[in-house]
Amino acid sequence: MEHRWLGFLSIGALGLMVFVFFWYRNQPVEITIPESTVEVGSITQPTVTFVNPAKGAEEPTVTIVEFGDFECEPCQTLASSLEVLVKTFPDDVQVVWKDMPNESIHELATPAAIAAHCADRQGAFWTYHDALFDRQAYLNESQFTQIAQDLQLDVEKFQSCYDERDTLPIVKKDYEEGLALGITSTPTLFIGDQTLVGAVTTQDLTTLVTELLQDSSK
Repeated sequence: MEHRWLGFLSIGALGLMVFVFFWYRNQPVEITIPESTVEVGSITQPTVTFVNPAKGAEEPTVTIVEFGDFECEPCQTLASSLEVLVKTFPDDVQVVWKDMPNESIHELATPAAIAAHCADRQGAFWTYHDALFDRQAYLNESQFTQIAQDLQLDVEKFQSCYDERDTLPIVKKDYEEGLALGITSTPTLFIGDQTLVGAVTTQDLTTLVTELLQDSSK
């Protein structure tokens, strides 16, 4: 009987550990805000231009702007949910990526963002984005070129772009806009007039988008 209770306790403890692990992965990652000339909260909505990578509907009814970090675990979790959303509403939803690298705890966040935008110059931002998240657990700088090779990009052009930090201005502009919006954690989503923080579940996102589409059709 005693062994049976020990077994139950072991299973319960294991279940609790798994729950805590997944709960922790979905929590937003707080950003240490550096000194900046940007006035926090000076704007309320993000801007979207041709330099911001976007996927989904070309003429969307609902636009989702994500400020993320390639070393942020909740951002990795959210990426899967956003992919499902785009596939569920292919004619209505567009997802836009903006960079909010948390350099205080993520050493490779800015280099990864630079690399992703270098891939974007060859039309491969989203496949590169997915590869960065797939390799997040063992990401290092040598992986940036390896991913470019695996995706069959022009590696010479990619490497030149990365080495010269050609796309750093895009990353900096996104980051400063994030500060102006008052963002303190990643991921942060802007959907219509709503701001959501953390790895929002696929179900919650689907419900919200459905409501927004219903409102737009009235």
